[in-house]
Amino acid sequence: MTIVGKYFGEKIGMYFAWLGLYTEFLIPSSLVGIIVFLYGCMTIESDVPSKEMCDQQNAFTMCPLCDKTCDYWNLSTACGTARASHLFDNPATVFFSIFMALWATMFLENWKRLQMRLSYFWDLTGLEEEEEHPRPEYEIKVLQKKHRTESSKPVSEDEMVEQA
Repeated sequence: MTIVGKYFGEKIGMYFAWLGLYTEFLIPSSLVGIIVFLYGCMTIESDVPSKEMCDQQNAFTMCPLCDKTCDYWNLSTACGTARASHLFDNPATVFFSIFMALWATMFLENWKRLQMRLSYFWDLTGLEEEEEHPRPEYEIKVLQKKHRTESSKPVSEDEMVEQA
């Protein structure tokens, strides 16, 4: 990271440090996400709501989805949707959501630590973020608009520069 920081500057070096840490932290979260998805695949046959919706013997007739042109429909036609929703909405997703909340906290704290460490190594401890100033063309347009609202007389760019 020090080579990137020296060659491209501190801002780019900090960006790549953040990107590297983020990528590193995504590995365990993706593994847990894959495990949760595979759990959903393994338990899809034992999911009671999906079983009831896909059962052809209990052909539940549903009311039309709209007032005039829609017809009555069987609940079993939504079987594929019910099975697909179980893949992503199963009891393991509760664990995954708690894991991701902890993951986000750990990532943020580790980023703060790495940022402080790099700031110390790159001697950025006393450096504050510089505020970016608006472009002169933008300032001229704003001043022209301001003067138009105050008076109906248009103001030239040279007058704006003199007033700024």
